[in-house]
Amino acid sequence: MSAPGHPASAGPPVVRPLWSFVGPAFGALVAAGMLTAPIGSLGDAIRHDLGLTTAAMTVILVVPYVAAAVLLVPGWLLGRRWPTATGVPALVLLLLGSVVCAFASGAVLMGAGLVVVGLGAGTAVGVAFGLSGQLGRWASGARLVLGLALGAALLLAPVVSGVLAQGFAWRPAFLFGVPMVVLALVGTGASGIAMWVTRGSRPGPPAAPVPATPLPDESRSGGPAR
Repeated sequence: MSAPGHPASAGPPVVRPLWSFVGPAFGALVAAGMLTAPIGSLGDAIRHDLGLTTAAMTVILVVPYVAAAVLLVPGWLLGRRWPTATGVPALVLLLLGSVVCAFASGAVLMGAGLVVVGLGAGTAVGVAFGLSGQLGRWASGARLVLGLALGAALLLAPVVSGVLAQGFAWRPAFLFGVPMVVLALVGTGASGIAMWVTRGSRPGPPAAPVPATPLPDESRSGGPAR
């Protein structure tokens, strides 16, 4: 018990194995790339094909960043406690958003698809950062590697999407990320299942010894009943 007037001591910090970080981290990298992919040549191709003004295209490209920023902190908080239950829906949003963008026929559908991508991206990145702080002695290194990799994904995605848009078309450029999102989904789900199995297979604490209590007849007679 804690002393009166003092809060109860917190439980031990959660420490997760390093392999549990791989799936959510890869999902965060894919999410960051999909968030910035429409910038540059891909965005120009979308604007010309859909007949959008520069102002409308700017709004369509900015709003997903706002959506990602709104869900970044909730994704971090929820991801620290329920990484799989939070990360999997985030990746599903990425998948749905990219498919909607690939088949969008106008500004409304394109904007809606990119907003869904932004919501999924913010949550996925938050989950990855939340998990990176629960890796024990690997936490500092995991945060550093994740930050550098996210920066590279944010910078390289517009280049890669622009090359795809010029070589093929802008619609296949959105579908190019679908297999990577599926791979991230499989990795995140598999790590969650492995964590659940590992946690369920841990031996429980030893049972406390049962105190020897005298039988009613023994307590009255001072010895065993005959």
